[in-house]
Amino acid sequence: MSGLNDVWGELIFGLRSPRIVTMIGGGGKTSLMYCLQAGLYRAGRTAVAATTTKLSRDSSCRFAPIASLAEGYDAVESALRHGALITLVAGVAAGDPAKMAGIPPEWIDRLATRFPDTVFLVEGDGSAGRPLKGHLAHEPVIPAASGLVIAVVGVDALGTPLNAAAHRPDRIAELTGAEPGSPVSARLVAELLLHPQGYLRRCPPASRVVPFINKVESPERRALARELATVILERRHPRVDTVVIGSVRQQEFERVVAEA
Repeated sequence: MSGLNDVWGELIFGLRSPRIVTMIGGGGKTSLMYCLQAGLYRAGRTAVAATTTKLSRDSSCRFAPIASLAEGYDAVESALRHGALITLVAGVAAGDPAKMAGIPPEWIDRLATRFPDTVFLVEGDGSAGRPLKGHLAHEPVIPAASGLVIAVVGVDALGTPLNAAAHRPDRIAELTGAEPGSPVSARLVAELLLHPQGYLRRCPPASRVVPFINKVESPERRALARELATVILERRHPRVDTVVIGSVRQQEFERVVAEA
């Protein structure tokens, strides 16, 4: 698994075709997507980054804009032939030149079937830079063939007032009963992650769900992240038996599993 952290390598290399990994939530989805893409590329695997919503235009990223399904196939096929790292989008977002528009999730399903050896890394929602996300009825937007869904949370949400830590705190308050101004607790995050109308809404039935607690960059944050992972796993949700904690920025990751 040279080039890709072993924690993520075990999860991603074990996927069957079509190989689609979708990241949802808040607290580092885009950074994680490009971290995994670079690691897969170093490991000799072809990986395409994509979004089904909107993605910031980053000058360090190579975008492959597409206007139609046929052009999308051509763009991907050309990039794969030349071994390029690409981000698959639909062009500049209407009314927001700072963003790139996403492509329909069913296009990703079809592309992943056509290119079975390619890993498609997909950002499935936006969080306005917040470490926690409240999802509306149409969110997240996850390709149906996603074999792995990574639910991202920033550990910096813990202890922060909900209305400061979350994108759409009113939605989270509606689902969990928390007061918008109350501090975010491990219990609240676990409830939101595992709520059928929270992070798990619209997750394909056959996909594996792995929460990832990001921004763990100090001993104090590690202790908070491990506590949160324990609270999540103690709920014994049938779809969640592993939590990853760590830091995309520091490229350090740790896997926490449910006790037998």
